[in-house]
Amino acid sequence: MPINIDNTYRINRNLDQDEQMRYLVRDLKVFNGYPQILTISALIGYANQAYVPFQNRAEPVQTTFFEDREKEIMNFLAYLKEGNQSILQERPKDDPDRNKMYQAFEFYANGGFPILCKKLGVDFADKSKNDRYTILHNYYNMLVSNDLMDV
Repeated sequence: MPINIDNTYRINRNLDQDEQMRYLVRDLKVFNGYPQILTISALIGYANQAYVPFQNRAEPVQTTFFEDREKEIMNFLAYLKEGNQSILQERPKDDPDRNKMYQAFEFYANGGFPILCKKLGVDFADKSKNDRYTILHNYYNMLVSNDLMDV
């Protein structure tokens, strides 16, 4: 069960990755939605120590759209990044560190997304080369073999 998830918070995404994420979700339909692609990207980012802050934000994703398992991963990544359980404590609305727990997830997702795209073999420059079934096969193999490391 996730700990202290603020259901009013919206998970930030990098504006530079917005079109690519939309392509994978809406056009190729490799992922069911942004929560799924952000979660796997965050795990890949963590596995590769790719913690990449960003400034320009795309339309954020409400935490209510995330499944409990995905929210647990948010908690887990925040704890791993901070090394202290206090990051998971509920904080007052005026606390400047109130949303710090989500930042680890957002920045790991930002760092992991390019690695995910490379592992899937997606060609954003020439989209005609992308075969949905090949990309799904690559995704399946990555998950089954637990191979989240950069290629």
